[in-house]
Amino acid sequence: MERPLRADASDDRARILAVARAAFAADGPDVSMREIARRAEVGVSTVYRRFPTKEALLAEAFAEPLALCSAVVEEGLATADPWQGLSLVIEQLMQVHAVDRGFSGRFRS
Repeated sequence: MERPLRADASDDRARILAVARAAFAADGPDVSMREIARRAEVGVSTVYRRFPTKEALLAEAFAEPLALCSAVVEEGLATADPWQGLSLVIEQLMQVHAVDRGFSGRFRS
C-alpha cells in the first residue's frame, strides 16, 4: 500500500501535471521533461520521481480527456440511430481535439 504524499510533494505533483498539460497543449507532446521541470519550478529529479517516464507523465496528464473520449464513444454507441451516434462521436471528439493540441498530438505519432 502506498503512503499518501506529503503536502509539499502533493503540491509539486499537481503543479507538474498542470504545467505538463499546458505545455503539451501549447507545444505538442515533444516538450522535454527538463522543460516541464523548469516551468513547474521543480528539479528534473522531482519530475522523474513522480513520473518515471515521459509516457507515464503523458498518460496521467491526458487521463481526463481520454476518459471523456471514452464516454463520448459510449454515448454514441448508445444512440438508437447509428448515423446520429456516429455524428455525435465525430463532433464531440473533434471539439476535444481542437481544444487540446497536446492531446491530439499524442495520438498522431
